Amino acid sequence: MMGFEAAESVQPQDDVRCSKREEKKPNNFIWAFAIMFIVVAFLCVNNLILMNSYKKIQSDLLTAYRVINDERQEKQELAGTDTLLQTELQKLSDENRKLKEDYGKVSRGSSDLNNQLDLLKKKNRELSEQNKNLVDDNVALQNSLKMAASAGVKPQNFSVFEGLNARNTINRGKYVGKFLGTAYTPSKEECGNDMGITGSGKAIMPGVTIAVDSRYWPFGTVFYVKGLGYTVAMDTGSAIKGKYRFDFSVFDKEFAKLLGSRKWEVYLVKIGDGNVNSIKL
Repeated sequence: MMGFEAAESVQPQDDVRCSKREEKKPNNFIWAFAIMFIVVAFLCVNNLILMNSYKKIQSDLLTAYRVINDERQEKQELAGTDTLLQTELQKLSDENRKLKEDYGKVSRGSSDLNNQLDLLKKKNRELSEQNKNLVDDNVALQNSLKMAASAGVKPQNFSVFEGLNARNTINRGKYVGKFLGTAYTPSKEECGNDMGITGSGKAIMPGVTIAVDSRYWPFGTVFYVKGLGYTVAMDTGSAIKGKYRFDFSVFDKEFAKLLGSRKWEVYLVKIGDGNVNSIKL
C-alpha cells in the first residue's frame, strides 16, 4: 500500500525549458513584425523612387518625341525648300543662258551701233555749225534792227547801241508770256519834249529802250523779245499799264507805225534793281 501511495503521491515537475520557450515566443513575433515593417517601408520608398524615375523618363521621352517631331517637320520643310531652290536654280540657269544669247546678239550689233554713233556725232557737228551760223545771223539781224531804230529824227540826248558780239548761244532766259507791244519815238508830240531822257534818268537808246509799267518791272530789267531782240526796261508811259505791256523805242515815226500794235513773245533774261548803270546784253 505504501508503495502504491508513493507512486500516487509523485507530483509532476514543471519543465523550466518549456516555460522559457513560451516566454520567448512574443519577442520573436515583435522582431518579425519589425522586420516586415522595415521591408515594406523599403519597398514603398523604392516604389516611390521608381515612380519618380518613371515620370522623369516619361517626361524625357515626351520631350525627345517633340524634338524628333520638330526635326522631322523641319526636315520636310527643308526638303520642300530644297525643291523650290532647285526650281529657282533651273530658272536662273535658263535666264542666264538667255542673257548669254542676248549678249551675243548685242555684241554682234555693237559694230552697227558704233557706226551709227559716228554718224550721229558727225550730224551733231553739222548741227552745231548750223546753230552757230543761226546765232550769228540772229545777232546780225538784231544789230541791223538797232541801227534801223536809230534812224530818224533824233532827240537832244540819246545813245546808240554798239551792237551785240557774235556768241555761240542766245540766252533767252525764262519765258514770261505774250506782251502787247507798241512803238514810240522820243518826240515832243509823244513825250512833251525832245530831251530824250527816259524815266530811269538815262538817255534813250533806240532799239533797246522799252517803256514798261514799273510797278511790275523795275528799271534795268533785261528782256528778250522774239523778233526785236534784247531790250532793257528804262522808261515808263501813261499808256503803258499792266504787267504784259511794253513800248519799243525807235526814232522814225513811220517805222513805229510799221511795227504797230501786236503780241510779242517775251523772255525774262534778268530782273533789274531799279537802276540803269550800264547796258550789258
